[in-house]
Amino acid sequence: MSITCWKRPRFTLMLDSFATMHSARQGPKGIARRCVVHLLAGLCLLLMSPEASAVEVKTIQHYAGQLLTPLELYSADILWTHESNWNIHSHNGSHWGICQGRSDYMRRANYKQQVQWCIKYAYNRYGSIALALEHWRKYGWH
Repeated sequence: MSITCWKRPRFTLMLDSFATMHSARQGPKGIARRCVVHLLAGLCLLLMSPEASAVEVKTIQHYAGQLLTPLELYSADILWTHESNWNIHSHNGSHWGICQGRSDYMRRANYKQQVQWCIKYAYNRYGSIALALEHWRKYGWH
């Protein structure tokens, strides 16, 4: 899920109108209060974001790199960036995790379990992750 600047959540709109009312009446203190309110609202939204952080992504990619050859990691990077942007909490309907597996297990699994599952799936279904990427490029799904 991505949050765009033009469509702000109702909560921040409510805080904005609240802060604006008070800042107009209270001068510099009101303006400072408004800044604090906006910073706190932004922090809350950031912490609630389901997107994977850069550190989490690097950790997951490093782990996958320990299990895969460079070619396989390159292929996995293309596929898994497309599927979930390496986010273990990503979901689309009944599909969950890094490679969007259709399994309740994927919803509960940690990143190591998900990477292992994704690798096993690609090998069992296509023979390798590189072949899964080839299939995806040819048919638009894998």
